[in-house]
Amino acid sequence: MSSSAYGQLPLPRLTPELLSLIKTGEVYSLGVDFEEGMLTPGAAMKSYSIAPHLRHSDPSTIDPASAAAETIRMSIHVGTHIDALCHIAEKRDEAGNPDPDGTPYLYDGPGKSIPASECVSSAGQMHLSIEQMPPIVTRGVLLDVAAYKGVDMLPPAYQVNADDIAGAIEAQGTVMSENTAVLVRTGSIQLLRDSDPIYRDAQTGLNEEAARYLVERGMNLVGADNMAVEAMPPYDHSVHRFLLVHSGITHVENLNLDDLAAANCYEFLLIIAPLKLKGATGSWVNPIAIA
Repeated sequence: MSSSAYGQLPLPRLTPELLSLIKTGEVYSLGVDFEEGMLTPGAAMKSYSIAPHLRHSDPSTIDPASAAAETIRMSIHVGTHIDALCHIAEKRDEAGNPDPDGTPYLYDGPGKSIPASECVSSAGQMHLSIEQMPPIVTRGVLLDVAAYKGVDMLPPAYQVNADDIAGAIEAQGTVMSENTAVLVRTGSIQLLRDSDPIYRDAQTGLNEEAARYLVERGMNLVGADNMAVEAMPPYDHSVHRFLLVHSGITHVENLNLDDLAAANCYEFLLIIAPLKLKGATGSWVNPIAIA
């Protein structure tokens, strides 16, 4: 049996070591509320929209009961969600170098890649799509970079670098180890709550140096309280390409990390269960941290 279930994610197993992370039993919901018209990464991504199509006042065929139901429409990469490894490809020339005019390649295992054109059908993605991702049960750590820098929210478009990460780790007394999910707090989630377009247009997040620093210290999943985990601009998705395409490490985006930060909760059991959406490039999630 493989030691890796999906990219760098291990096979899910609730071990005594993971159970030992639970000290108080406090449970934290890390998802945001989905709201009509909420900000999305751009015009290509459709926002959350809800339309009731069955109301309790409608004629009923289940009397004396009544029912209500609705239709929800939105893109996968809206609100709190996890990226499948097929979400981002890297365009390369024949020598394997990044090239805007090159062929898009997807992650296909350590040191391997596969042309994205071979992995899609009319029914969606066929290679490492989200239904292939197992439930995630892992050690999680919060790195509160905003608190380390002494602010409630980092400035717009600020690039969190390796020194910022190292400083937050030291200030919190956090121990990095293999198979650790790292959740990075920038304070930016308040901009999403306020529907402030700065949240989309000047994203504070990791730069590639910081991502490499974390991978070298055992990170196998990354999340953040921003729209893309990485800082934007620039828009070349260098962190996505390094993590998803080169490293097999997925992202969780638009996290609410404020409650964890307020409790100074820096280590916890993290549970994420992606939906089995066949052919999809991600899934909406409500991650749970148990401290």
